[in-house]
Amino acid sequence: MSENDEIYENSEQTESDEQFFERADEFIGLANQLIDSTHQVSHLTTEPGKVSASFMYANARFSAWHAACSYQQVDDFKKDRQVILDYYMEQFKSMLESNLDEYQENFEEYFPKAEAEEVKRFV
Repeated sequence: MSENDEIYENSEQTESDEQFFERADEFIGLANQLIDSTHQVSHLTTEPGKVSASFMYANARFSAWHAACSYQQVDDFKKDRQVILDYYMEQFKSMLESNLDEYQENFEEYFPKAEAEEVKRFV
């Protein structure tokens, strides 16, 4: 590992970081708008799976940029490729597991019986 290890340690979010969740809610709000057929930019509205795929791609692209910004030399960046991948994959897996747990525990509350065609919104 290089001297860039601290970027991964220092960027970890804590549950007490309210702004972390506010920023996440802003991204989720945009995602909800993009599945809403009445959204003002109608050519971008689509089904939730496509919005999710775009969201993941944007996150991957931004994360690659964020990782690259902490390096001065491309050789160090290349050398730490696996460290970078492991960090982001571990973080995503942990966050996904936490959210899956929450949805499993609150499924009936989040998704009361509704019409099959009704689009579920993120809460």
